[in-house]
Formats: sequence, structure tokens, C-alpha cells
Amino acid sequence: MYTGLIATRYARALADFAAANGEERKVYDEVLHLIAVYETDPSIREALFSPVLPATAKQALFWQVSDGRISRTLNGFIALVLRRRREKFLCFMLHSYISLYKQRHDILDAKLTTAVPVSDQEAERIAGLAQMRTRSREVRLCRKVDPSLIGGFIFRLDDLLVDASLAHQLNVLHRRFGHKQNRIV
Repeated sequence: MYTGLIATRYARALADFAAANGEERKVYDEVLHLIAVYETDPSIREALFSPVLPATAKQALFWQVSDGRISRTLNGFIALVLRRRREKFLCFMLHSYISLYKQRHDILDAKLTTAVPVSDQEAERIAGLAQMRTRSREVRLCRKVDPSLIGGFIFRLDDLLVDASLAHQLNVLHRRFGHKQNRIV
């Protein structure tokens, strides 16, 4: 079986189980936390992939990572994954769950990169405009400052990219000027 197929099937099962238990949002928050810990602490991955550690020790590790506050739904899911010896796919399952949750709840992620910091009011206005244009329930805007843009902004929303930066405009002019210069010679 393919990693993506396994991850998607398990993520869908977790989403359905969380919805049936009324814990979708709680599981979503817990999964975000687990992903952050998983990606920053290599010892978690090593312990999870260890063939020597029993499933009970691995499950106790998740309790420790979540400070003993893990939902019944996610705890049952992790127990199932460990029982089926699918722990090497767990990170993919968690990422698939996040994607599925956002899809089911009509949440879009957007990224705004500017040359200088943008005020909270302006960021809210941009997120509101994106929300209206896409007709989504929520647009989560991540802001980043990149002085190399010189001015303007870059806005990314899923597969939409708007590059209105001064650096991009200068590059376009440079390419056009460079091409004309080559044709003359």
C-alpha cells in the first residue's frame, strides 16, 4: 500500500470518529500540537520508530508529550495505529487529518509577505477580502516580512499567487531590457 493512501484512510477514520464523539476541534488542536512536537524533537521520532519499545511505552510517550491531556478520541486512534504497527505513517496521518479538517470546515490558509510590517487592521481587511472572494468560512492569514521585496507584497492563497513586489517588477523590467538588448546585437 502507498503511504498517501494509508495516511488518508486513517485520517478519514480519525475525522469521522472525532465528529461522532463531538471532539473535532479538540482533536484538531491536539494534532497541531503533536505535529509541532514531532517535527521539532527528533527523539520522539526515534522512540516511535524503535522496534524495541512496546506499544504501551510509545502510547505513554504521547501522554507525556501532551501533558496528560489527550482526548479520548485521539488516544483511541493512537492506540489503534500502534496496535496495527502503522506508527511509521503517523506523521503523514496527522498532516492528512489537518488537511481534511480544513477542507471539511472550509478553512483556507493564506500567506502575506511584505517589505515592512502590516498593521493588524490591514491584515484583517486583507483576510476579509480573501474570505469574501473565495466564499470560505475562514481565511487564516500568516504574515511575513521580507525586506528584499523592496516594496509591495506577495500574497499566496492555495494555488493563487499575486506577486506585486517591487523586486519582482524590477526583475521583469530587467528581463525585458535584457532581451531587447540581445536582439539588437
